[in-house]
Amino acid sequence: MSNPNKVSATTRLVSMYHPTHHPFKNSAVGTLGPITMKTPKRDGWGMGDLSADGRARLAKLTAVEPANRPLPPTPLYSGLLNFVFPLINIVTRLKISGMEHIPRTGPLIVAANHLSHVDPVLAIFSSRRKLFYLAKNEHFSKPGWRQLMLATGQVETDRQKGGDDAIARAADVLAAGMPLGIFPEGTRSRNASPPYLSRGKTGIARIAAAFPDTPVVFCGINGARDILAPGEPFLPKTWKRTELKFASPITWNEWASHDDGANLDDDTVAEIEGMSDKKRREELGKLYRQFTNQSIATIAALGAP
Repeated sequence: MSNPNKVSATTRLVSMYHPTHHPFKNSAVGTLGPITMKTPKRDGWGMGDLSADGRARLAKLTAVEPANRPLPPTPLYSGLLNFVFPLINIVTRLKISGMEHIPRTGPLIVAANHLSHVDPVLAIFSSRRKLFYLAKNEHFSKPGWRQLMLATGQVETDRQKGGDDAIARAADVLAAGMPLGIFPEGTRSRNASPPYLSRGKTGIARIAAAFPDTPVVFCGINGARDILAPGEPFLPKTWKRTELKFASPITWNEWASHDDGANLDDDTVAEIEGMSDKKRREELGKLYRQFTNQSIATIAALGAP
């Protein structure tokens, strides 16, 4: 019997981008360019020749085991959202667009570029959701930081266990029906000058594929580095202008069957099922890389520098 924690379900609207040529010309990202998907209709648009059975079989191939560790309690999170975060409107020059695309309830993945330590704060405030972010365990050992990290929904991951622990902890968040914040680049950009956006890691794709009906909302953040650049003392320049743009959601299932996505059908899924373990990992890896590349292209098109 399949593990119910391996699959979540909520279908949303679509907007994503397809690899062609990219005006930013970021060699680290590759040659990427936008093709916006059409808004799906209620009569089952977006699933193409990939049937419900095909989607279920694909979900078994891409499932991941959650870590089954409890999420941190968040007693201060509501207070921060309702009373403290609104002060950001007063002390910053923040422009937000696309908030209407963010589902107000249920599991969700918010994926943004990462330039600064203030990025999670900006994403949480702008989305108005209690996003759970994955954070390396070193942050939890700093004096005074552990309580703040736990109170604001930061989920501790063990880097010594590799990326699988982070994927499993992300599965814990989504299986609990909570919203997950993620940076597809995996870490803050180390580039000293633009373009800052780097080649994404496939964790975003693996998580989306494991929860194939959970909406993924991409976000472009521009200006966070001006507020607090890497290596600077923690003295945010809150007067600097910052902009966040959110795209319409897409799910893995919508992407997998769309002409501008993986364009899978039942026959292709059957072929993947019949492959050797090694070959199957390679084919799924190609899908994960394509989804990740298009994720980065989408974030770039949303204004990420």
